[in-house]
Amino acid sequence: MKAQSNRENFNKMQVVSRSKIPAINSVMIDNVLHNLGLLLDFRKHPELASFIPENTRPSFSWTHLNPNEELAAHEHPTSSMIIICEGEGEVFGDYEGKIISGDIVVVPPYHKHGFIGRGKDGFWALSIQFEGNGLYEDIEKPRVNFIKQEKDSHPNDFSILLNDQEKFIKKFKAHPLIQLVRSASTEDIATRERLLEVLNIWGNWFQRIICLRAACGGPSEYQGLAEQHILEEVGHNTSILESRENKSTSLHDPILEATASWFFEKMLSSTVQEKTVLIHFVLEGAGDIFHKEALRLFGNTSHFTTHVELDEDHFGMGCRVLETSGDYDIERLRIVLSQGWEMFDLLLSRIAYFAQNEHVQKDTDSSYARAS
Repeated sequence: MKAQSNRENFNKMQVVSRSKIPAINSVMIDNVLHNLGLLLDFRKHPELASFIPENTRPSFSWTHLNPNEELAAHEHPTSSMIIICEGEGEVFGDYEGKIISGDIVVVPPYHKHGFIGRGKDGFWALSIQFEGNGLYEDIEKPRVNFIKQEKDSHPNDFSILLNDQEKFIKKFKAHPLIQLVRSASTEDIATRERLLEVLNIWGNWFQRIICLRAACGGPSEYQGLAEQHILEEVGHNTSILESRENKSTSLHDPILEATASWFFEKMLSSTVQEKTVLIHFVLEGAGDIFHKEALRLFGNTSHFTTHVELDEDHFGMGCRVLETSGDYDIERLRIVLSQGWEMFDLLLSRIAYFAQNEHVQKDTDSSYARAS
């Protein structure tokens, strides 16, 4: 009978007042009671729970903070979107600013964020997660980690950045490109040749990026780091070309070009500290993982053996200069680190895509090509 009732709910229109959704006001984590304001999880209401499809598994909650009421800074492993439906408030953490009705707060995984109600009535918002359980759906096991506020913690604690890097490295080890070089499909000669070709394209971009970084100058310790990096990296794009028997590259892809040029542009617009994070944490950090995996396929080429020997130290080089200088805004660098990994994830996903597809037709192939 319950299953039949659920099917009936799918076939009729109804309006559910948010006042009818059971409320959650607080959660106990590590024996500490954390205030949630007033949280209304859609799946706590039987009709809404039966209407939301299980196979896509999004989660929705009404959330409310009274004026000056605070939801402490926290993070979680899933993306979240908070839609401000009524009132006003503030968001703080990795992004700080005012929020009003109609604003959408987009929170990537593991980004610190908290909220404060403002104005006469605080605010109501719709909190949406796109995979897994809702953050407080299982009240005994919330999917939230509240940030501990240590009184003696330093605001520029470098270990915070290293901890973020470890999380991104762990995620990257399951990246489609890493899965590709581990898979049997790379035993196919054509797949390996396509992979080398698109890596050659990225290698050309990488040379431009590190040269522009050095050309822009900076304090002596950062300039010395940039120049030493060039000395150890120069010509590595030609080593891939030689392993391909000097074949020309024919692929032109807007997404690949756009993501690569994003890093190039950042060498013009970023601080020396931000450039160090992008080059040594993101590009070299990912390169260390990839080249170790790719060595199984291309162990007979100097390009991959050389990178396995040097890439880990390249991360260490940047890490040491940045930490020793101490002239950084840790929260700003955390944002840059996250943005860099997101862009490089997209770039390397595109590399994996082209390596696995012999005949690729992009959207632009059928429109702009004909127009010319």
